[in-house]
Amino acid sequence: MSPLTGRLLGYVFLSLFIAFAAGPYTAQKTVSQTGPVIFLTAVALGPSPPPSACPEGAAHINEATLKSFPMIQAAVDRLSQWPLETNQVSLYGGNLPKFMEQVLGRTQRTFCFAYSGRYFKLTWLLIRDMGTLYLVGLASPPAVPVLSKSNFSQYPQTTACVQGLEQAYAEGRSTSDTPLGTDRWRDVENLQREMEMGRVTPSVLRRDSFYKRIRTQIPMDEWNRLTQDLGVTPERAAFRTGGYLILGASQMVSERVRKPIGWFKIARYGFAVLFLALGLWAMRGIYRKRPGINLNPRWSAIVGDGIFILFSGFGAYCLIEYAMSQGFHMTSFMKEDVVRGMCAIGYLPATAFFALFSANQFSQSVEVSRDGLTLHYPGDVRELKWEDIKGFDRRGSYTVVVRGGTMIPRKIQTKLVILTNRGELTLVEPGYRKTKHKLISTIKENAPDRLQPDLEEIRKAW
Repeated sequence: MSPLTGRLLGYVFLSLFIAFAAGPYTAQKTVSQTGPVIFLTAVALGPSPPPSACPEGAAHINEATLKSFPMIQAAVDRLSQWPLETNQVSLYGGNLPKFMEQVLGRTQRTFCFAYSGRYFKLTWLLIRDMGTLYLVGLASPPAVPVLSKSNFSQYPQTTACVQGLEQAYAEGRSTSDTPLGTDRWRDVENLQREMEMGRVTPSVLRRDSFYKRIRTQIPMDEWNRLTQDLGVTPERAAFRTGGYLILGASQMVSERVRKPIGWFKIARYGFAVLFLALGLWAMRGIYRKRPGINLNPRWSAIVGDGIFILFSGFGAYCLIEYAMSQGFHMTSFMKEDVVRGMCAIGYLPATAFFALFSANQFSQSVEVSRDGLTLHYPGDVRELKWEDIKGFDRRGSYTVVVRGGTMIPRKIQTKLVILTNRGELTLVEPGYRKTKHKLISTIKENAPDRLQPDLEEIRKAW
């Protein structure tokens, strides 16, 4: 196997070894999953509406009064229905001026009224027949089953959730500080928007009543046992515990969740061992001493190959991440998908370039004899008779760098150019000055007189 082929395969195998052995992976995949989820809502029960929400007191109305105002009655019924998943309803029409002035004898912009054991606050826009109705409190606990603390041990997950809700209330967390459903968030955002426009008084947001809805991890078997013991339905359950009304709902939720890829952890290290063995096999023998004068020492080749393999390892890691995401839907550890994609695409071309450069830089040697030169390249050998050589020259190889916003050339090395009857051949610049001196001196000793001036000039300048 030639040094170029061995290096190319070795770079690929060893970079994959590094990527599998050292790369960070989530080892998880994202899948769609539909299953039952239990939501619990806690409402703190109190004997009267919160003073901050209804500082002026509340008027009491009955069902007969509301029948004349069907839109207002529909809004009240919507807020009163179980479960308490909304705390406001926008009214567009409903004959609010007549309801406020003639029925209740009110003229102020905001007032409270009590109906069917619940307290409501109505905010009216005086310019138009529009307003917002808020549910601000419960007058008396509803007739629902009671879960006593003596039964908590039978339902550990439910108990933990209830205690978490109680702790949240004890810490004084308001409704807007808790994770809510989509509808609730929309209601809060609308309320804040109206407040910014001067339509709602800030006291509506600073109410003392406690309302919190959470998603739980309660197992379905425990929830079914609890609802069966309390005599309520699993889909819409309501019960009391202590000073709280607990509303539970079982819903089928479709969502994307992460699941571990169990085989990946074992497989990655298995592949790492395999690619390590293949890489060492591919690069066997490329560091042996080549015939003649080796232009660069063995240790420099090892260091150079190590650096290039480490660079290639990142590209191999991106390639594995991309392949696993496409083939097995594994979630990527890298946050930048563009970087991962670009590195995966450029991995093989960059690795091939590194292998070609390294092979030419570290795998060239020259044999000098009375008959001519034998040039050993990666995968090729060129024999030159003295009569075929026309002369020697030097040529710099450059790269482009940016200095002060301007692109300027920068010399990498000065190559030895051998002019022949069939064209030019080049040799890389040795890393050591003594290697250069040995090469030119050996050639001078064996070269004919017509080539001595070129060699002498190169010896002085190179």
